[in-house]
Amino acid sequence: MNCIYMENIIHLSSPLLYAGYVHVLQQIPPCPDNSIMKFCRTAHNVNLSYLSAAMFALAFIGQVQTGKFDSTDAFLCKSYENNWYMNLAGQTFLYSKYLEWGDTLFLRLSGKPISMLQYTHHMSTAALTYFCYTRTILSPHGMMFLGTNTLVHIPMYWYFAYPKGYLYKYRRQITQSQIVQHVVCLATIGYTMSLDNCEQAEYTNPFGLAMYLMYLCYFVSFYFGAGKKEN
Repeated sequence: MNCIYMENIIHLSSPLLYAGYVHVLQQIPPCPDNSIMKFCRTAHNVNLSYLSAAMFALAFIGQVQTGKFDSTDAFLCKSYENNWYMNLAGQTFLYSKYLEWGDTLFLRLSGKPISMLQYTHHMSTAALTYFCYTRTILSPHGMMFLGTNTLVHIPMYWYFAYPKGYLYKYRRQITQSQIVQHVVCLATIGYTMSLDNCEQAEYTNPFGLAMYLMYLCYFVSFYFGAGKKEN
């Protein structure tokens, strides 16, 4: 059994792995006042904020080098031609979805509930990203998903790192940007599915359509629920 085969099995099994991971976490007692936990939580969020910025920069360079900004058709349908920068961004983006499981760990250690939004989102993102990025083809519209996600995650994870800091007053706008991200990604999927000659990685669009619809519903529900609590 070679490494590539094992890697594929891990990505495809990631929803089950996450479910088992959460089950194990629930056996760990919370320690919300532990200073080491707080330091590690801040470091985790700062790291993901910087990593998101790095992934966005790499992907942007890849877009420029392959002429993806020349037209809408090029942006969504033109091949990346095995561009090194975009391939590195795509691979890093895929594995960053496992790093984001740390969000769930720190929720548990902080004594906060693991919401259904948190659970379903982190359970599915690694598999969804795997379908968008494979060893044979990087979906030509991949920048729309990688770009919007990393761009939103830069301030989001910084806010998580310093929840009472400068970005506190913009927390509602951060959630709004996540909702806009999902709407834009759904529009991208719908548009490329309607085209006759816009090949994407296999299963990316149908799986992405189902997942982004679910994410949108959860984030809209969270947004209005949070608004009611603040009022």
